[in-house]
Amino acid sequence: MGTLAGKTAVVVGASGNANFGSMIARRLAAEGAQAVVSARREEPLRALAAEIDGLAVACDVTDESQLEGLFAAARDRFGSVDIAVYSAGSMAVGAIAELTAEAIRPTLEISFIGALLFFKHAAASMSNGGSVITISSLTARIPGPGLSVYAATRAGIDYGIKVAAVEYAERRVRFNSIAPGLIQTDMTAALFEMEPIIASHLQETPAGRMGTLDDVAEAALFLADDARSGYINGQVLDLAGGQQMGHLPRF
Repeated sequence: MGTLAGKTAVVVGASGNANFGSMIARRLAAEGAQAVVSARREEPLRALAAEIDGLAVACDVTDESQLEGLFAAARDRFGSVDIAVYSAGSMAVGAIAELTAEAIRPTLEISFIGALLFFKHAAASMSNGGSVITISSLTARIPGPGLSVYAATRAGIDYGIKVAAVEYAERRVRFNSIAPGLIQTDMTAALFEMEPIIASHLQETPAGRMGTLDDVAEAALFLADDARSGYINGQVLDLAGGQQMGHLPRF
């Protein structure tokens, strides 16, 4: 029996075949958690839920009523929620000189506003305490050109977890963040076909290898499990092989 047996986990951003949310959901389920997987695309969600014997609930995180409905569905099926993972995100790339308000708002709505509202409804559903985890990015720790919107929203939520950890202390809900470096996913697969990009990242990474989806899933399991990380709260876990001590490659 896994260490998360009897626990319920809600994972948002789990509609890809090879992305952070789907891999985290698989890992938590393998450890015994009852998984509720959510994203906007229903078809891959249903496939993942069938694979891990979980529940699929479509949800647009820019609509608070849908977030509220997501956690209501989790409670209706499994009772209280114990673990909540926010892996939704939007990738905006562009120099500040070229930005418009219209270009900024989608990432702000998903990566910042949506995350804060997720915290609100996740914590409200945790009657026995719990662990809330968000996925950040190495780019929120060290700057890179063209990433002002993406990195700033991630950095904002990395501070938001610290405020949340204080506000929800009496409810015994922990808030932590995982900040991965460049990892091969559905979204980044094309970059891994460009040898100079990967070589440049390896040169800046003391661990001497690129991170993997398994690394992210194991980190999420660690932060989700009170027996493993119950005394860790309000922290950003760098998952970049040491690259966070240096800088991003410039191309």
